Amino acid sequence: MRQTYFYSILAIFLFLTTGLNGFGQGKRLAKTYAWNYQVDESAILTFRNFDCDLVIHTWDKPEVEYRMEVNATLRSAEEAAKLDEYLNKLEFSHAKGHMEFNNRFWSSRKVVMGRMTINLKNGGRLRFSEFKMNGELWIPASNHFDLQSKYSEISLDDIQGRLRLDLYNDQLYGKTVESSMDIAAKYSTLVFKNVKDIEADLYDTHVEIGDAGDLDIVSKYSDIRTGNTGKINIDAYSDKYYFGNTGDIRFTDKYSDLNAKITGHIQLDCYSSTVYLVSAGDVELNSKYGKYTLEGAHNLNIASGYSDQCNIGTLHALNVSESKYGVYKLNRLESSLLLKEGYSDKIFVNETGDLKEVKIDGKYIVLEVGLDKHLSYSFNANVKYPKFEINEEAMKVRIKIKDGSDLRMEAIKGVESEGMPAFFVNGYDLAVTLTEN
Repeated sequence: MRQTYFYSILAIFLFLTTGLNGFGQGKRLAKTYAWNYQVDESAILTFRNFDCDLVIHTWDKPEVEYRMEVNATLRSAEEAAKLDEYLNKLEFSHAKGHMEFNNRFWSSRKVVMGRMTINLKNGGRLRFSEFKMNGELWIPASNHFDLQSKYSEISLDDIQGRLRLDLYNDQLYGKTVESSMDIAAKYSTLVFKNVKDIEADLYDTHVEIGDAGDLDIVSKYSDIRTGNTGKINIDAYSDKYYFGNTGDIRFTDKYSDLNAKITGHIQLDCYSSTVYLVSAGDVELNSKYGKYTLEGAHNLNIASGYSDQCNIGTLHALNVSESKYGVYKLNRLESSLLLKEGYSDKIFVNETGDLKEVKIDGKYIVLEVGLDKHLSYSFNANVKYPKFEINEEAMKVRIKIKDGSDLRMEAIKGVESEGMPAFFVNGYDLAVTLTEN
């Protein structure tokens, strides 16, 4: 009984060893295969790349050359010879105006219980313990190049023609792209020196680019960093964007970060976003739960805000159509402040420039404004439960009517003149503080 048990264990051990190793030392095949085809300079080249590190060169010759290095260990010399013969006879679809490479020359590649097999397309089945490919490609610089790749590291030379990339779990390192580019990428890294216009669909992808043209991007869980760009249109979800100087920006987002230096006109439709801009033109904002830092901007126009925080350096005008639970902090307001419909908002202005108008309408609003002590202005209020800290002693009060918790007031501070700065505060439970610097 013990002897039977021993041989059973030995048989299982030998089976597992054979399964894990596949086959002894096997027969090694290490060889580079090459293909060369003539093409037009404006040809469309499609390359389907699978699990093969690839170096792509561009040149001025009207031809395409592909070299594929294969390092494989097959079970037997016969199987190695069969693979060698198969690759020597392999041809790719080609014509002067269009060419297509596909280096996945097998129909399936499997690993079962340590036994690895590859089924060649129309070429039978081979058994192997090691299989690795590397590729090198030369294409005319002006070709339209369509690269589809998985599980590879790719190096790309300067290219002049239109470039299309469809990547999955790849790392691509490119130089300059002198034409427009389309990108679809998942779980990938892309690095370029400089590019022109880009259309991209990204998922969990890291992108680094020098300067770029216009950008049109849809993304999730991605990190995108560029130098200076043209116009930008982004539909983002849980991403991080970092730009240099840009043209106009349209940013539709949830849970993302946007950082830019000098920009043009900005349209932001955001949910729980964080935005930092050094300098902007007009900013259009529709937001919930956002955090916004603007070192400088012309006008900030808020269509709708809910529980947002805005920290602003210098602003020409702040115009808010609707806001709830917002906090707006301005270091300097040059011209005007308008809150049409506010609820439980807080607005703090450290100093003002050539102020024209401040108009507040809402409930439970806190407004604090720092004014030049020599500024002349009119003050008009119609408030229920007012909480005012103003220099009423320095004002000429024309109307002041208190009826229980209601207050109606009209007053002038300083010298009255046509078109003088004016404050209008209307609503319920408004706390207004005007300090003089």
